[in-house]
Amino acid sequence: MKNKEKQQSYFVNIGSSSLLVIFLILCLVTFAILSLSSAKSDHSFSQRLAQHRRVYYEASAKAEETVGEIDLILASASDSSDGFDHYLSSVSTALNESQINGISVNCNTEKDNTVISFQIPAGESQSLQVALQVTDYRKAKTYYTIKTWQVVNHGGQESDRPLNLISIP
Repeated sequence: MKNKEKQQSYFVNIGSSSLLVIFLILCLVTFAILSLSSAKSDHSFSQRLAQHRRVYYEASAKAEETVGEIDLILASASDSSDGFDHYLSSVSTALNESQINGISVNCNTEKDNTVISFQIPAGESQSLQVALQVTDYRKAKTYYTIKTWQVVNHGGQESDRPLNLISIP
């Protein structure tokens, strides 16, 4: 009888160690799948971020070129003007609803503030909005100050619609 007890306990030890090994393998496979899923998610996120930054910097470079052209127009207007009021009117005439580098430029004057603004597409649902405030070139070191340089989202958000999380009878 003693022999039977030893044989039975030997089989129990083999079964528990096998179950432990199977459990560990399942845990390792689960962690490997989770790691792979996380790495794939991080890779796709980094590619979307790189695409977004590339589009932004292309739009920003085009905005810098447009601002450079506007700066040349402001410089030539300051050379040929008799006074600051004449300078503002010649700037408004030259820039209002004009095209610079294929970009529509607007020039608005409100209460002694002349603002030059334009938008550059930056992707499907965004644009880079730039607004320059014309300064008095006789008092300031520059012809303008940057009032706005920001990315504006044009994508429609559906925040007005409520989310039906729980159906109430």
